Amino acid sequence: MEKLFWLILGLDILLFSVLTSSFYFAFSPLSSSPIPRPSPPESDKWLNLTILHTNDVHSHYDQFNAAATDCTKEQSKKKECYGGTARHKTLIDEFRKKNKNTLLLDAGDQFQGSLFFTYYKGKLNSKVLNLLGYNATGIGNHEFDKGPDVLASHISRLDMPVLCANINATANHALNKVIKPYHIFEEYNLAIIGYITDTAGGISNAGPDLDFYDPIPIVQGYVDELHNKGIKRIFTLSHNGYKPDMKLAANTHGIAVHIGGHSHTLLANDTSLPDYDLASGPYPTVVKNSKGDDTLIVHAFWAGKYFGHLDVSLDKDGRVKNYTGGPILVDKSISQDPDVQELVENWREPFEGYIKKVIGVAKGEFDQSTCQSEECTMGNLISDSMLVTSRRSKKIVNAAILNSGGIRAGLLKGNITWANIMTVLPFENSVVKINMTGQNITNMLESVVSRWRNVVSHKRITSFIQVSGIKFEYNSTKPMYDRIVDAKIANSNGIFEPITLNKTYVIVTNDFITQSGDGILPYPINDAAPLEGIADTLRNYIHTQQTVTPYLDGRIKDLAPKAYIKPTNIHEPIHFGYENSLDLQDDEIITPKFQCVKAKTKSYSFIQFIFKAFCGPFC
Repeated sequence: MEKLFWLILGLDILLFSVLTSSFYFAFSPLSSSPIPRPSPPESDKWLNLTILHTNDVHSHYDQFNAAATDCTKEQSKKKECYGGTARHKTLIDEFRKKNKNTLLLDAGDQFQGSLFFTYYKGKLNSKVLNLLGYNATGIGNHEFDKGPDVLASHISRLDMPVLCANINATANHALNKVIKPYHIFEEYNLAIIGYITDTAGGISNAGPDLDFYDPIPIVQGYVDELHNKGIKRIFTLSHNGYKPDMKLAANTHGIAVHIGGHSHTLLANDTSLPDYDLASGPYPTVVKNSKGDDTLIVHAFWAGKYFGHLDVSLDKDGRVKNYTGGPILVDKSISQDPDVQELVENWREPFEGYIKKVIGVAKGEFDQSTCQSEECTMGNLISDSMLVTSRRSKKIVNAAILNSGGIRAGLLKGNITWANIMTVLPFENSVVKINMTGQNITNMLESVVSRWRNVVSHKRITSFIQVSGIKFEYNSTKPMYDRIVDAKIANSNGIFEPITLNKTYVIVTNDFITQSGDGILPYPINDAAPLEGIADTLRNYIHTQQTVTPYLDGRIKDLAPKAYIKPTNIHEPIHFGYENSLDLQDDEIITPKFQCVKAKTKSYSFIQFIFKAFCGPFC
């Protein structure tokens, strides 16, 4: 009995000593704890990484105005200009000084969109990417605008890997040897997988030798391959659009962060940003992956007006442990790197004449931002110019049709220069004349307002349209392919009359549409009669008019209210949201959420430990 007493007393003393020491450790201030603690093994440490990212810059290498066209001296003096490579260089240098673990990534579409591409045809794009020191880039659909060979030459000049996993380029040796599905950053035990929208073949000049596949199974396959190599920290670099990125995130696992582009999506939490009303979600957007883990999605608008910035902490297994960040507005508050700005001004010299040549005056602002969802003033101006110009030959032309995706900028009030026109219409498309029956036109309208697939060919619809000489009303709450309520077309006297299904009409459009671009027409039309370049048409029209005034006349009307309308078909994209369309299966539900990260103190962890020790499996 006496031995038992001393045994119990000894255990009590030992327990009291352990508890007092433990409570001292638990509740003492973190910074003044006297107990030395060994650092965790290197493999257990978190990786604290800064991600800087851009997408859809579209060769906007000099500062630009609110309409994304060339910034004038007056606008510059008023500090009404945004973006530009010189400001980007300042930002990049500042962040790299703060954190050596910084990755600079681009999600594609550096090509096209300004005279820096029109004049240099891709040779300058590679210089800019190298100058800024990108660590990796993706491929966008506009990288194919001059064909795969020009893209291959561009990539061969780059100092960083170019990533795209879901393209089959085996038939194009030059391109196939310079792209790779993923790149491993050995110093971080991290890999980045690239992918592009599988609609790229139908919305680009990729040609017949390239194939694009659904990225979901391909990306997951490479994630599994990387896991087998011991790489657990994985990002994607995507040119697929915001909602498709959400779908991929929800249907894959093992990916921490998706850096995206293509949909020109702004993600933001700061309500003071000038474009906050355009934000499609929070930055970052958090989606549960197929195993229920959080994965982050980030986009950064377009043209380089915003610079994406995400600080993220990853554990050794690639799980997101903490994050912070948001889009940075690249405005007057960010100084221009003087050396880089000097380079930009030198690059501009060969086409300075285009910039200075005034061809007309805009009496108001022509808006491009709504062209993908409804009638817009910029679309009216362009389609009217196509119709009016084609009728000058006194030949009957009933209507003009233009894909909204071909309109890349608007016009501000004031002088209009040739450079402005080239920025609005940079794709060098031609105006062509074709014959269409009333049934063809009705099918086209039903397909476009379905916002899903062409009713005849079942090709994906990837753009809205702008029209002149046609008036149509539709109801987006009705079932797909049964939404057109009323459609009229101008006759030879310019009077609108109901479309007759078996009658043939003369239509002017662009050669991109006649090749079944954006799925607007079901099949290519190879005998379309060319007229002139569409940019030339607009330029000549404005020059003849001298002044142009923005207006809407109700030629396109959705009778449904302008609010979110629940799709009547599970496959249908969200209302007014082409670029953010989401191809859902019947049993898929994606719910983005905000997340608050809790910081666990040592006292919290200790109490949790003691509690679990006493209650065991019952707590």
